[in-house]
Amino acid sequence: MLEKCLHILPMNKLSGAEKMALLICKNMKKFTPVVVCGGKSLSEIFKKEGIESYDTTFSNKNIFKTLRFLKNIIEKNNIKIIHAHDNNASLNAYLVKRTFRLDIKVISHIHNCYPFLKGKNFNKLLDSYFRPRYDYNISCGSLVYEFYKKNTKYFRTDKTEVLSNAMDIKEINKFDFNKSKEIIEKFKIPKNKKILGFIGRLDEQKGINPFIKELSKYKEYFNDCTFLLVGSGSQEQEIKILIKELNLDKYFILTGFQEDTYKFYPIIDVFFLPSLYEGLPMVLLEAMAFKKTIVSMDVGSIGELINDKTGVLIKKGDYKAFINYLKYIKDNENKVKRYGEEASRFVRENYNIESYVEKVEKKYKSLIS
Repeated sequence: MLEKCLHILPMNKLSGAEKMALLICKNMKKFTPVVVCGGKSLSEIFKKEGIESYDTTFSNKNIFKTLRFLKNIIEKNNIKIIHAHDNNASLNAYLVKRTFRLDIKVISHIHNCYPFLKGKNFNKLLDSYFRPRYDYNISCGSLVYEFYKKNTKYFRTDKTEVLSNAMDIKEINKFDFNKSKEIIEKFKIPKNKKILGFIGRLDEQKGINPFIKELSKYKEYFNDCTFLLVGSGSQEQEIKILIKELNLDKYFILTGFQEDTYKFYPIIDVFFLPSLYEGLPMVLLEAMAFKKTIVSMDVGSIGELINDKTGVLIKKGDYKAFINYLKYIKDNENKVKRYGEEASRFVRENYNIESYVEKVEKKYKSLIS
């Protein structure tokens, strides 16, 4: 009988960190995954994959209720190791360990370049206390690792491993491209225009607002394009209002939250990511595997993926250059094809989930043996 590992995911949507956790759980061979999510919607996604999953509310106001819930799951499943995804999950994992004096190991998975690390604030103070106390850290990319090291004095490099996010290439290979036809019909996506696509949360981190504001100055150069925004988030309504105020309605299609985002990649000609900060985005790995040309801000560990052969990197915050390069790329079909082919080859050779999970399970074993 295999040992069980508990994955904690405090959110209730399938975003980048959650996708990575799902891939890990689906591909584990030496451990059996158990998952606690921040809501039923996310929990159901794991259950559909045959993964034992529970849901609860992660709230500071009811933290003791959350900790008792986690304790019961840990004891019921004889958990010896917790894989906590991002800060809130890591905090809860450590607190349940200490509060109930449980004999478990806590791995904190760093999925982002957290902006709070750059200054003096309460979140950094909390992190300075808890981060050194976790049994181990996994960084989603080497540049994320360097960001942590540069902006803190307490980061334990001897207790940290860089494991860049990975893709399940088998899923891409067996994808039924006919599924995209229903998306074209459902959202009335024009077939005679170039589709410039974004997939992700519509929140401040992703930089969609400043992107749209800059785009409005050059909109006449994009009359042959449709901008496809796939996702939902805290700024969704704000973005819709901004598009209307800037008279950009005819340029944009917003789909809202979509559980199956793979259907959208075949429709997209150029994938763009104007983020303010990132870790190593799963959407870029997916887009590259689908042979999409990328135009992205140079933030987080994106530079590990995008180089002069695999896409276009833009200096952080330079939205004018971002728009100009987007125009240049969409007008050069040869570059679009060449970037896409090279991006796909690069991801398939270097970011396969199978070797990734082998390393994760090896670390689990070493911590509990």
